[in-house]
Amino acid sequence: MEEEIFPKVSFIMPVLNEEKTIAQCLDSLSRLDYPKDKIEILIAMGKSTDNTDQILKEYVNKYKNIALLKNPTGNTSIGRNVCIGHSTGDMLMNYSGHVTADKNLLKILALKLSELPKEIVAVGCSNVSPEKQNFVGKTAGVAFSSFMGGKNLFVQNAEFEEERYSDHVSFACYRKEPVEKVGNFDPEFWCGQDAELDLRLLKAGYKILYTPETKVYHFKRSTVKSLFRQMYRYGIARAKMVKKHPKTLKMSHLLGPGFITGIILFSILTILNILPIWFIPVLVLSYILLSIISSFQVTMKPSLVISSILFYFLIHAGYGIGFIKGIVHDKL
Repeated sequence: MEEEIFPKVSFIMPVLNEEKTIAQCLDSLSRLDYPKDKIEILIAMGKSTDNTDQILKEYVNKYKNIALLKNPTGNTSIGRNVCIGHSTGDMLMNYSGHVTADKNLLKILALKLSELPKEIVAVGCSNVSPEKQNFVGKTAGVAFSSFMGGKNLFVQNAEFEEERYSDHVSFACYRKEPVEKVGNFDPEFWCGQDAELDLRLLKAGYKILYTPETKVYHFKRSTVKSLFRQMYRYGIARAKMVKKHPKTLKMSHLLGPGFITGIILFSILTILNILPIWFIPVLVLSYILLSIISSFQVTMKPSLVISSILFYFLIHAGYGIGFIKGIVHDKL
């Protein structure tokens, strides 16, 4: 293939406190099997309190196709929009500082998208958990890769064997013009903004394609506290999505809040002696058993299987509490 058939792709990447993964992320992009002059990496810098900014400055001096932009708000949507405003590519690669990619990422996504009908607005792929992470990241990866963690229930965690149209793909390559036409990313969504953008694109008549031909590797949160906070934010974002687009509500979205309300309700009924004292222990043991079965389908390592029980609880509780708060409060 001649170089001129490769469309120029602009990576749009908001970054905040990514010192643990940003070097691996940028090293991965430097190894992409794609013409370097057809790639620009736009990084919107939040007010990081770690060593992220220094690492980024070192990479800017090393690679000419990396540009640093300011995003003092730290708002992910605003950061992505800042990048879009400075982009010169015909395509936008939605990306993050805690992600690495297969070498063929753009050769698959960008070239496939360029050959598809204009009604296909984006092509994305699976995001999987990398092997090299700390214990918290590995355990979270196991949890998200199992049925108890929502694999194949929530499309952002899904892996399929064949190409298919999807409502949303987390890390996708977009045609720039349609994204701008629908108004870019909504600043009201600090997280979950890519899913909300995809929804508006679908409403505008476009389609999104998933392909299994390449992958990105998504580093999970490295501490229990940050994992809970992430799921809490996801819950809020989903509630905001439902309030803005009511028809998007699915039964699966209610599992988290149902988990929280169930705990409260069953506790009250037990205290009032309406339910027998053994009812809650039976539920707890059932939850633990399901957690173990779910994790065993992903890994046989006892330490990860046992630890994942706590992680499922953090995922379900964090998401559930966030969703309830997002529904109750008008502005978050």
